[in-house]
Amino acid sequence: MILAMKTSPSIVLFACFLLTSCCYTPPPATPPQHKVTVMGTATINVAPDQMYWTVQISFNAGTLATAKKLHDVSLDATLSYIKSLGNATKDLQTGGIRFDKQTYFESKADRSKPFSCSTELTFTLTDFDQYGPICDELAKINGLQVQSIEYAYSKQGEVRRDALKKALLNAQDKAGDLAVTANCSLGTPLEIIEAYGGGPFALMQNSIATGSVADTTPRTPAAIAGQIAISSSVTATYDLAPK
Repeated sequence: MILAMKTSPSIVLFACFLLTSCCYTPPPATPPQHKVTVMGTATINVAPDQMYWTVQISFNAGTLATAKKLHDVSLDATLSYIKSLGNATKDLQTGGIRFDKQTYFESKADRSKPFSCSTELTFTLTDFDQYGPICDELAKINGLQVQSIEYAYSKQGEVRRDALKKALLNAQDKAGDLAVTANCSLGTPLEIIEAYGGGPFALMQNSIATGSVADTTPRTPAAIAGQIAISSSVTATYDLAPK
């Protein structure tokens, strides 16, 4: 005769726990990670070889038709003149015609010209000797205002990459100094992140007076190019090995 023994579930679980505990090997302890994060920067100054012009033509009048008629005459004169410069300019673009009607006026403001018609156009000047003559001619066109003139460099992308390499070397030098101070050895980089450095910054910038309709006196200003600064920066994290 065979006698069956009934085993309690709690006893079985306890036995399994003992078996598992005897065979379990804990993972090795992870050594603490030592690292340093720094920011590296670099700036390269270059002489600009381009000017970005932004010009606006705008007229106010008692009717929209009158404002547009005045606007079209000045716009045609501006486009014809810029195109006549040939290879001295490039990338001529217009931003479309805008029509507005002013409905709010100050108590003593002139309400006789509520309608306006305007266009913004841009072009790139590559021959800086034409800067003065262009200023003179544009000052003669009614309703025209020079909004801005900004310097640029045609090989800006290549210069920015060179600055980026120098920025990483700057970051590595900083990290090395900190590692020595902390009595550590500088290891390999764990992470490198490029930070946007913004556009080129003009160290010298032109400023010209935008004449009124009656101001047609030639001024022939000279272009003062100076230099533009092209910058790059990186954030780099390096491994540190305690000595």
